[in-house]
Amino acid sequence: MTTQISSSYSENEYVNTYCNPTPLPDYPIGRCCYNENYKRLCDYREMADPSVIYDNGVWYLYPSCGMVYWSEDLVHWSHERMEPYDIGYAPTVVKHKGKYLLTASGSDLYVSDCPKGPFKSIGAFRTPSGEEYRACDPMLFSDDDGRLYLYSGCAAIRGAELDSDDPTRLIRENAVMFEMNTAEHLWERIGDMNEDPSYSWMEGAWMYKRNDIYYLTYSAPGTQWATYAMGAYKSRSPLGPWEYMTTSPFLIKTHGLVRGTGHGCLVDGPNGTVWAFYTCCMCYGGDFERRIGYDPIGFDEDGNIIKKTPTDIPQWAPGVRSEPHLDNSAGLLPLTQHKACSASSCAPGRDALYAVDDSMLSWWQPAEDDPLPSLAVKLSNHAMEVRSIRIIWRDVGLNIKKNYLPGPFGYTVDALTEDGEWVCVLDKSDNSVDMTVEYSPVLPVRASSVRINIISSPEHIAPGLVNFTVFGFQEP
Repeated sequence: MTTQISSSYSENEYVNTYCNPTPLPDYPIGRCCYNENYKRLCDYREMADPSVIYDNGVWYLYPSCGMVYWSEDLVHWSHERMEPYDIGYAPTVVKHKGKYLLTASGSDLYVSDCPKGPFKSIGAFRTPSGEEYRACDPMLFSDDDGRLYLYSGCAAIRGAELDSDDPTRLIRENAVMFEMNTAEHLWERIGDMNEDPSYSWMEGAWMYKRNDIYYLTYSAPGTQWATYAMGAYKSRSPLGPWEYMTTSPFLIKTHGLVRGTGHGCLVDGPNGTVWAFYTCCMCYGGDFERRIGYDPIGFDEDGNIIKKTPTDIPQWAPGVRSEPHLDNSAGLLPLTQHKACSASSCAPGRDALYAVDDSMLSWWQPAEDDPLPSLAVKLSNHAMEVRSIRIIWRDVGLNIKKNYLPGPFGYTVDALTEDGEWVCVLDKSDNSVDMTVEYSPVLPVRASSVRINIISSPEHIAPGLVNFTVFGFQEP
């Protein structure tokens, strides 16, 4: 028997936390799912290449495949179908002279009076000689003096100044800022172990300025690799000459639920904080199956970006800590990882352990004829303090051609208390929001086991539980 949690429990002080990968509503379908010639294991959801601005107290996120998301606290996100909705991979938005400029790989340049759009095309970029120029992984940067720049490229990062009043026009030739250097930069080499020095997919340029230093960040060796990371070159000028930043790669993580953390951006946030948004590798359905994350960063006395390990445990949102780059952890740890678990049933090859194995490439899936799937995890022989829950779903059976589309999963999470009673700590049985990643602080409860019960799934979709993590701690 399961009861609702008692109202005598105090409020949860962790409501101002977030957890990567970022929970965002209505994750879009992968762009390559529409490609008839693309070899893939399955259709999938995709979001990557975040371009973010912080404008008048609101964060605006423009990712590949679906735009635009916004948040006032970096905890709760809303979404709107922006016009145009999807103009290509690697979108970039900049506020310039009171207007918002938007472009993406191979697209026109667009303009709007509002960060949510609608955006209208003002044409393609053109070189000084008048030839059309279609940028790969573009980035627009508006400097303090009102001048405007375009950065782009793969294998080499390029840059050019744009006409500040006619931003489709390059007033200087598109010049190489720097090239891949697999001979000296091991992390740029291809592969999950950086084992292949023959090439690097150098991409995702982003310009950030701080204390008159220009940081031109980039990513390598490719979005499908666990070694995908962000590095930077520094200069006193927006077009160089450039000096390699010795703390590169400053953002890298090669294992766990958040890995392959490249192609992102740096953004000034509230109270002098600086935040890095980045792509996370998932890559089961294809090389472009990805998610998004973010963390605060800092700078050392030499002006270098301090190396940061991206996080996948609860962190404090902006405003809670004055210097979050030093340590932003909320102090909650995973209580379910690699713990003993059991399921009501398992589809062939989709064992219960896959829900708690710290991998984005595996998942638990109940048997097709299981009327009420459930999975239970033993936390400890002693009661642990449960404070929040993360769930990552997989839409098994997603098929765009057949119109088998994603949607919300209905479920509840129970905890076995010290009294031997199962209490419901999270009730989303009537869930109406499509969330492929979910993170929910809950009212505190001391428990020795937890259990998730799957109530409903989208039509034609089988529930795949990629990750079920309960966060908390044991009182000393």
